[in-house]
Amino acid sequence: MRTFTVVSAIAGLASAFPANMASDPAFVKRAAEILRRADILNDPVGVSKAQTNCGPVPCLIFDEAEQHVSTSGEHAYAAPKADEIRGPCPGLNAAANHGYLPRSGIASIEETVSGLGAAYALTPEISAALAAYAVAITGNVAETVWSIGGPLPTDSLTGALLGTGQGLSYSHNAYEGDASIGRDDAYINHGDAHSLNVSKFTEVYALGGPEDRYTLDKFRKQFGAVQQRSIATNPYYFTGLFSTVVVVPAAYNFVINLMSNHSAKEPSGYLDGYNFKSFFGITGEPGSFKWQRGQERIPDNWYRRPSAEGYTGNDVVEDVLITYLAYPETLLIGGNTGTTNSFTGVSLDNFSENFIGLKNLGEGDNFACFAAQLLQNGVPDVLNKPLSELNSVLNLLSKYIDPLKKAFNCPQIGQYDFTLFSQFPGYKYKPNGPATNY
Repeated sequence: MRTFTVVSAIAGLASAFPANMASDPAFVKRAAEILRRADILNDPVGVSKAQTNCGPVPCLIFDEAEQHVSTSGEHAYAAPKADEIRGPCPGLNAAANHGYLPRSGIASIEETVSGLGAAYALTPEISAALAAYAVAITGNVAETVWSIGGPLPTDSLTGALLGTGQGLSYSHNAYEGDASIGRDDAYINHGDAHSLNVSKFTEVYALGGPEDRYTLDKFRKQFGAVQQRSIATNPYYFTGLFSTVVVVPAAYNFVINLMSNHSAKEPSGYLDGYNFKSFFGITGEPGSFKWQRGQERIPDNWYRRPSAEGYTGNDVVEDVLITYLAYPETLLIGGNTGTTNSFTGVSLDNFSENFIGLKNLGEGDNFACFAAQLLQNGVPDVLNKPLSELNSVLNLLSKYIDPLKKAFNCPQIGQYDFTLFSQFPGYKYKPNGPATNY
């Protein structure tokens, strides 16, 4: 089985076309997409190992002025104040600490799209979809705002609650899920899945090796190792919803795709230990690391990926798919049954009538369709609210999720049978957030 080398393959393909076309970034990117599609099923491990830090296809341009992310003036770093919220996602915390997201930690969909585009070149359609999901699951649908950390607070002027949403910090099995890259599983940490485990970070930090570089493939292998540790230590370990099958592995990919520094020498970016520590709020050296709670920072002199190569919804899905194709043992659906090492899987064939099946997951848009339907079909069961309240939630999601789905050619799939998850105590475990910014 040959190793896929996208750069050399593109060069060979480009040589067959006129020079002006072969040097056009749009052409080269499209060529890479075609080549990747042709090879991903034949050699998924090779594809994973060959990927740059720019996602499914390499970034080909570097524009110093366009890609530089300011950390001065209005975007100067400031540690969060006592009444400002921070949460489990270091990228969101860093964006808020630099004013790319509201420093309060409470954001609207529009603020999310603008801020994450400016800070990380996350494209509008995926930023809006993820923000809408956060509003629907953990925020205030009426005000269309969400919290990047703890529960939404009481309005200081009116005394009215912004909402009953618990925020990302307490969104277990809704947005946050087990087997995080740096956080503990909620159940084994007394409901706290938002505080960084320094020992866990130290282990991931070591993956940089002597070359001091982190890659998508290294993180995908780590995802599998963390899953197995959760099975061995968390009697409530569960995976089977959008939050755990899509969002958790996507978070590993986000670190590489969105936190890598870019340069003319390395337009596809690189992530080294210095940048990794800054984004995760870590100071010191291995063996004496300290986590500065809520003080994640965008490094000075840092350049994000180019807007022309923004990270899209398709890229998110493609990167998660590559994870599962390259390392199929990481596609777990099921959970422990109340004791450690009791993982019991749920057959995808029983999960939905006419399900596409694991063997066909990499064909066409099957995985993208699976992810989108897992998201929408799972919302009523996750929220467990009256139909009158659910309607506004589902309408909000449809507004922002349907545009993503229109790009996919989805087969007809029956409703997912979430009652199959009733045997797993972790499926219904939902910690309540205290009156804290985390």
